Amino acid sequence: MVWFLFAVGVFWIMFGTLMVFATQVSRENYYNRLKTKDPRMLSPVAIVVGVFLLLSASSSSQVTFIVILGLLSLLKGLVFLFGPRQYLKKITDWWLKATDNTLKAWGIVLMVLGISVLVSIVSGTA
Repeated sequence: MVWFLFAVGVFWIMFGTLMVFATQVSRENYYNRLKTKDPRMLSPVAIVVGVFLLLSASSSSQVTFIVILGLLSLLKGLVFLFGPRQYLKKITDWWLKATDNTLKAWGIVLMVLGISVLVSIVSGTA
């Protein structure tokens, strides 16, 4: 399952970089699509990613870190699936109204997480 950790790490780095250096592009292409979609439609993706992170944790040198990421993703998917609509609407509206600096800060967080996942793979296979 190293391939999955690699894919998640690279995706997070790419998307984080896009959020930092092309904030308007990420806002137009991703966040504005949230206006038209029900957040419950995203829950299966978060649940599947969480399950795969839990399954691939043993392929990493930082098992606890990957397990925590997997549990957080599962929790996110379950909240999106079973959470009250008003709560989901608040979260979606917050992301849609976030300033550019807020999106850039979350992009940095994504890049750091992606790099951490990739480093955990490299040090786990060495």
